[in-house]
Amino acid sequence: MRALTATGLTVGVLAGLWIWVSGMVGLPPWVAVIAWAGFFAAGGKAAGVVKMGLSGLVGVVWGWLAVLGAGLLAGWTGALPVAVAVIAFLMCVQANWVHLSFIPGAFIGAACLFGNELNVWTTAICIVVGVVLGYVSEWSAAAITKKEPAPSASPAQA
Repeated sequence: MRALTATGLTVGVLAGLWIWVSGMVGLPPWVAVIAWAGFFAAGGKAAGVVKMGLSGLVGVVWGWLAVLGAGLLAGWTGALPVAVAVIAFLMCVQANWVHLSFIPGAFIGAACLFGNELNVWTTAICIVVGVVLGYVSEWSAAAITKKEPAPSASPAQA
């Protein structure tokens, strides 16, 4: 089986299971799916878990701080845009640290927080689930392709 076919198979099975489980436990499935995509965009493997996982979770914190900061300046219509601008700047600067170097991950985390109605805990849980699903789908696809039997020698080669 080709690697992309194996990846498609494992992603498909795990995505179906995640949609089922997330519905049962009341978690927003889309947050994990976006983090899952971020895992692959960050390069996959253990480094993808670290880069997407940490930067995504820190992005959730940055998003929460932007809303908190804007709330402290309640009544000023420019409070949220200024808070978001400052936080966006900081999410880029944090990329100087290798574990937070995946800038899109920070923006994914913050955007998922905003889209998830500022629910910090379910957003954070789903980001972790997403990177774990990414890792498991990549690992299981590799396991499937490695178990492929070697082609048998033709009589002319024997």
